[in-house]
Amino acid sequence: MYDRVHDGNAVSDSPAPDRPGTDVARDRASGEGDDEASSAKKKSAWSTIFNLVMFVIGGVGLYFMLRTTSWSELRPVIIRVGSFAGIILALDLTALCFDAAAWHSFMRPEARMVSYARVLGAWASGRAINVLTPFGALGEPTKVTMLLDRAPKARLLSSIVLLNVGMLYFSVTVMLIGIPITLLLVDVPHAIKVMVGIGVAVLLPLMIMLGIVIQRGAVSTLVGTLHKTRIISKERAADWKERLKEVDKHIRELHAHRTAGTRRGIVFIAASKLVTYTSTIVLIHAVGVSLTPALVIAVLSVGVLIQWISSIVPLGLGLADGGNYALYALLGASGEQGLLVTMLNRARSVAIAILGLGAMVVMTGLSRLQQSRIQRKIRNMKAELSTKAEPAA
Repeated sequence: MYDRVHDGNAVSDSPAPDRPGTDVARDRASGEGDDEASSAKKKSAWSTIFNLVMFVIGGVGLYFMLRTTSWSELRPVIIRVGSFAGIILALDLTALCFDAAAWHSFMRPEARMVSYARVLGAWASGRAINVLTPFGALGEPTKVTMLLDRAPKARLLSSIVLLNVGMLYFSVTVMLIGIPITLLLVDVPHAIKVMVGIGVAVLLPLMIMLGIVIQRGAVSTLVGTLHKTRIISKERAADWKERLKEVDKHIRELHAHRTAGTRRGIVFIAASKLVTYTSTIVLIHAVGVSLTPALVIAVLSVGVLIQWISSIVPLGLGLADGGNYALYALLGASGEQGLLVTMLNRARSVAIAILGLGAMVVMTGLSRLQQSRIQRKIRNMKAELSTKAEPAA
């Protein structure tokens, strides 16, 4: 469709803008709608497949955990703890809610695109996968894919990195304060002192390096490394850096120029950690261990280091048991009490994991149901447009 354009003596044909109701406008709108629907459908399908794979992996990990845990020994321990078990579980769920609130706050201003309930479900799902798989890393992409159809991927990535780095900073700060105090208050064997000293000597430079990388741009540094090792081409590296520039800017807010959402997220991280520490102290008291300042400081510092080392296997099977046995024996309690604490910690993790897997099933089912409704509405709208277009034609 063309219009005649007069300019002095010159007359030329030029395309006229599409008008509502014309065949061109209708076809173009229909094509764009088809492309968007196809892209959204493809993204949803891949997310669903990934989440189903993660659910199967988590289910296998849960089965392995239930088979290898001596529930006949754990049941009397839980019964002996009594009402404290409910208090501990309530505190753990509260900390989980604070974690999700921090993630939701870090998403601002895009946080308005997704409800807190969905963020909580995605966080619980990822937490379950982290608990039930080695190294505790597969849950992070799971959290992101659970919300891909709700918020921009770049914002989801930057906010989850902000949250994890903020938690890491908080935990390492407590460790770097608590470990020297523990070594001063407790007569620790020389071998353990050497091990802890090596751990701190490795951890401190890594944290400094992490801070430098974040300041320079975490994503751009990673992409640059991939290019230098010839994993990706120069053109692709430049494209990725440009597209992920906002991600680096958002992550950098942890150090300076914090927005209201970032400040609020940091507050929720601190609240979550304090509630988690309270839950751990209540658990120690529930098994009959006499609480002393040295024991509390050691558990929240050296104990955290043991948990990190033991995360290389699901739920720290074996590693956490031996580490806590030795730690509690050094702190004036008995090694058996350390084993009880480890078993109860494992029971806490299993309970949270079961809830998380349940949330994963519900959220995935609801997302698929919603996608099918959207596709049905699109088909109905196309049918109506076709019906109206026939008489006009």
